[in-house]
Amino acid sequence: MNILSKLFGHNSQDGAATTHLTASEYQQRFVEAQVPHLLLDVRTADEFGEGHIAGARNLPVQEVAQKMGEVPTDKPVILYCRSGNRSGMALQLLQTAGYTNVYNAGSLHDLVKQGLPTQPATRR
Repeated sequence: MNILSKLFGHNSQDGAATTHLTASEYQQRFVEAQVPHLLLDVRTADEFGEGHIAGARNLPVQEVAQKMGEVPTDKPVILYCRSGNRSGMALQLLQTAGYTNVYNAGSLHDLVKQGLPTQPATRR
């Protein structure tokens, strides 16, 4: 893997840039490297309130199209949800709108398992 691949995402067999990050890749490429980015939790507000990755911002996938203007274009956007499905949908919406520096980090469970700090539930 060359340095450009490490910085901007490794390539798939057909040469297309990948937009999926494992929890480990996210940890290494963005957290440990201290790369400014937006971590976006696309679960519902209730799910987000039950606990999320520290520093994440909530934008439910159902609201991505309407609130796309709130998503920055000048830094990487990393998406996650409960299983990786909704973050995949949000990824497609953002890419269709022209976002090029956006990644699906998959599930909250995998990110927590990687050791990323969490913000506990805010509701009782």
